[in-house]
Amino acid sequence: MGTRAEIPVVTGMGCVSSVGENVSDFWRALLRGESGIKEIEEFPREALRNSLAGVVRVSPDLRLQADRDRIKARIQLFAVAALNEALEDARLDLRAMRSRQGKVALVIGTSLGMSLVLPSLVPDETLAAFDGANETNSSLAYLTRFFEDHYSMPGAVSMVSTACASATHAIALACDMIRHDGYDTVIAGGADSLDRMKYLGHSALSTLTTRLSKPFSRTRDGTLFGEGAGFLVLERPGRAGAPKPHAICLGAGYSNDNYHVTAPDPEGTGASMAMSAAMADANLRPEDIGHVNLHGSGTVLNDKAEYLALRDVFGDVVATLPCTSIKAAVGHAMGASGALEAIATIMTLREQIVPPTLNVSRSEVAFEMDLVVDKPRPLDGVNYAISNSFGFGGTNGVLVMGR
Repeated sequence: MGTRAEIPVVTGMGCVSSVGENVSDFWRALLRGESGIKEIEEFPREALRNSLAGVVRVSPDLRLQADRDRIKARIQLFAVAALNEALEDARLDLRAMRSRQGKVALVIGTSLGMSLVLPSLVPDETLAAFDGANETNSSLAYLTRFFEDHYSMPGAVSMVSTACASATHAIALACDMIRHDGYDTVIAGGADSLDRMKYLGHSALSTLTTRLSKPFSRTRDGTLFGEGAGFLVLERPGRAGAPKPHAICLGAGYSNDNYHVTAPDPEGTGASMAMSAAMADANLRPEDIGHVNLHGSGTVLNDKAEYLALRDVFGDVVATLPCTSIKAAVGHAMGASGALEAIATIMTLREQIVPPTLNVSRSEVAFEMDLVVDKPRPLDGVNYAISNSFGFGGTNGVLVMGR
């Protein structure tokens, strides 16, 4: 891991989610057990297995920002709003950092990027309406160019697209850039917006629930998607004028199941490897971890695999290790989910309280685990927590956060 001075600190956080358009509202809603699951109004719902999702109802303030910045796509709006909040929280002005070329970077995680917004840019699907720029502007990688232009970025802008683990991998990469590559400041996170094609695909795969998401419940039958964005400002400690850090990012772990294009390894082997690698990277042992923010997608196979991975890593302690999943509240925000969950993990450590998993009662929990349900759970002196992201195709990422 390197010396303590090299461990990245989190000086800023920002998010947009279905339960709140900033970190304060997001966290308050999680603690209150509020749900952001709503009827989809953004696209036709015919042929969908479920018409519910963690939809962001764009506020007048966000609409004003979209008009001011000439933002057309929802994913861009979510990302800019979340990144602006993170920068303000960190007391950081990117445009004033031109002299730090090579020391500042941005890493964006996304599952879909701009790749599925072309129909909204060319609604009548005719050649006469088609502008060649639309093809460029709807490519997966266009988000990097958008951010370069929007912020006059003084350093590198990179993209990570590893399905549900995208934002987690982006944050992990940012930490490595600070620890090993000489960067002082890296902003990292993820963004995604709902799309009908995504919903049609998962309806065909039967991975969507027919009702509400119920992570780790005996009656779980699938996930519900969401949308939004989340960003962290990660820095080498000691920047003049920086606020007191929210947390430290101690380590990260990666793995791939190498099992199936959609289904997870049923034994959770890859997930177990990622958790073990993250703790080794942080120079911590399983007994040091006092909380787990679960991937907790609510699918039959994924939840079981994650539980088996937890058993493999933590042994019998998993029965008394406070765990939660926020996806039942905010929806599975795809490439943004890891960033939203990292923020929830940091807030849990900072405030020493675990938000509940929605839609599951104690008697419904399918496994011998300490899933926090019904109401928030106070913690006492917990210093370290992990945040899990286990994506489609078996791509896994785990972050270790400390206070």
